[in-house]
Amino acid sequence: MLNLSDSFDLPRDAHPDISSARAWIGKLGGNPVKPQSFAASPVLAVGHFRFDGLAEEVEAPQLPFHYISVTLGGPLIIEARLGGAKVKARVLPGQSLIMAAERSNIWRWDRPTEEAHVFLHADFLERVAADAGRRRAEICDRLAFTDTRLRHTILALTEEMQRYGRISTLFFDMAADVLARRILFRHCEHDGKAGARNSTGALTARQLRRVLLLVEDRLSEDISLDDLASAAGLSRFHFVRAFKTAVGTPPHRWLVGLRIERSK
Repeated sequence: MLNLSDSFDLPRDAHPDISSARAWIGKLGGNPVKPQSFAASPVLAVGHFRFDGLAEEVEAPQLPFHYISVTLGGPLIIEARLGGAKVKARVLPGQSLIMAAERSNIWRWDRPTEEAHVFLHADFLERVAADAGRRRAEICDRLAFTDTRLRHTILALTEEMQRYGRISTLFFDMAADVLARRILFRHCEHDGKAGARNSTGALTARQLRRVLLLVEDRLSEDISLDDLASAAGLSRFHFVRAFKTAVGTPPHRWLVGLRIERSK
C-alpha cells in the first residue's frame, strides 16, 4: 500500500482525527495527483487523488468527518454500502458525493477515477448549526448529484493548495464555513423546526475599526477568521455575512487585496 506520509501537510494544531482521513484515502488506494495533494486545518482537510478501479469490495474506516467529493474522472459506476444501506449510481465528471460522518462504508467502482475531496469535521458542522439557530441536523448520504457551489469551493481549495504549496488559515476558515452552511441548508434533514435566526446586518463603524486595527497590527501574520470575528465581537457565522455587507467582499479577498497593496 502507498505510504502517504510525505504527501500530507498537517498543521501542529490540526485535529487529532485528521490522521483518519489519511488512513481512509490509503485504504482505498489513493495516489497523489501532484506533489502537494493533501492539506488540513483543525476542522477541514482537502485532498486531490487518483484511485484505481475497485473490482472487489473494500471496507474503509469510519470517519469522524463528513466526506464530500467532486469527481474529476469518469464517468464511472459506484456501488457502496453506507451505514448498511446499498447504493449505486453512475457518476459523471463534476458531480459530487456526500457521506455523513461515522458511517460504515464499503466501496466498489468499475474504473479508475480522480477525485477532489474534503473532510469536514462533524463537531464543526454542529457548531455552525447551533450558531445559525438550527437544531441537530442529519446529513443525507447522496451519490451523483450536482451542486455548483460545493464544487467551486472544493476546487478552489485544491487550486490554492497547488498554487502556493499551502492554504492560508483565513482561506481554510472561509472554505469551512461555506461548506458547512451549504451542507446544513441544502443537504441535511432537520429534526424539528429551526430555531429563530439571529439576524445580523452590516458591521458597525466601531466593529469595522476594531477589525482594521487588528489587521494593521498583524498584516504580515497568518490571521484566522476567528481572530477577525473576535475583534468584531461576533461569531464566525455572523461575522462573514456582516463583513461582506459592510465592505462588499468576503474577508479573505479583502485581506489579500490589502497585502497586495502593502507589497506595492
